[in-house]
Amino acid sequence: MIISDSHRMLFVHVQKTGGVTMTNLIKSQVDDVRSNQKRHAPLRRILKKEPALTHYWIFGYVRNPWDRMVSWWSMIENWRDWSDRKGIETSERWNPFWRGSMEYDSFSDFVLRGTDDFPRLRRPQIDYLTAPGRRADFIGRTENLTADSRFALEHFGLSTEGLGHDNKSKREGYREYYDDATRKRVADVFAKDVTEFGYEF
Repeated sequence: MIISDSHRMLFVHVQKTGGVTMTNLIKSQVDDVRSNQKRHAPLRRILKKEPALTHYWIFGYVRNPWDRMVSWWSMIENWRDWSDRKGIETSERWNPFWRGSMEYDSFSDFVLRGTDDFPRLRRPQIDYLTAPGRRADFIGRTENLTADSRFALEHFGLSTEGLGHDNKSKREGYREYYDDATRKRVADVFAKDVTEFGYEF
């Protein structure tokens, strides 16, 4: 999450939704970027610590939950490869989530067990972007990342130079990772997102 007081901006960074791209674009143009919580703090926690931010323009992104879980798994697989190259002593310094994630033998295991083991893997995305009496002013979609990022940047009078192309692939292959059990688990865990944003498998 990042805050700019000069722009009265609060960006809530939901994991695996393209938030690094937006963060980098903002930091390259805004001098007073700061934070008051960890990177992926939900809006409720941010506003509890700093209630005045409720008057800022708040935005963030969401992603198809089935695609998002595959993206998360792919990141874990990449970290597993990195750990193998760097040595186990390095991986032991990671936080409990990363150490625990390395224990899953398959994507199925990651979805079926991981969503029980780790709260961050089962928290609906809409819960990051809402708080009592407040909802993000703009919720973009990773599937429309370029257009939605342009809208957000232009709202603050910032340059859109450096925006990439839309995520053309949209990881259409994500469906290949799923069987009936994992598909249903994601549908159940992220039912609020499916209902709120109309996502389909």
